[in-house]
Amino acid sequence: MKFISGRLLIASPYLNDGNFFRSVIYMIRHDEQGAFGLVLNRPTNHTLEEIFADRIGHNPKRSDQIYVGGPVEGPLMALHTVSGLGEPCGPNVLDFSIAPDHPDFHNAIASSPLWVTADDDHLIALVDRTDIQARFVVKYSGWGPGQLDNELEQGGWLVGPPDWQVIFS
Repeated sequence: MKFISGRLLIASPYLNDGNFFRSVIYMIRHDEQGAFGLVLNRPTNHTLEEIFADRIGHNPKRSDQIYVGGPVEGPLMALHTVSGLGEPCGPNVLDFSIAPDHPDFHNAIASSPLWVTADDDHLIALVDRTDIQARFVVKYSGWGPGQLDNELEQGGWLVGPPDWQVIFS
């Protein structure tokens, strides 16, 4: 099975899971241990101002809408373009089959176009920057070992290249 980290996953009409009806997902990680991604097209009626005022007492400079990243409970997360803030999740990093102790590993991380974080300090830094691209989500999409592979083989998903207009619009 070819892993699809850093790509878009688009629900096909053959997918029999109401949680993902017409979903477009950015795949953060897909490997032999399972898969993790964020739905990009499920906006909520909540904004960063509401979430941060209630949760942290911070007034962000951004006024982004919050999205639901999937059916699995999870923290507020940001998918963003600020290098080094959180974990790299772009195809430049995850398509390399290199170990963290390999000499090219740190160069690969530095070239990652997208990053993900749920760290409160990182989130505060991101919500105060209006010069970056970011998508803020609650919850996430997760699959156990082999589960997404089976859904892909059965035609439940279409796979596409990452598209920044889809990810950040």
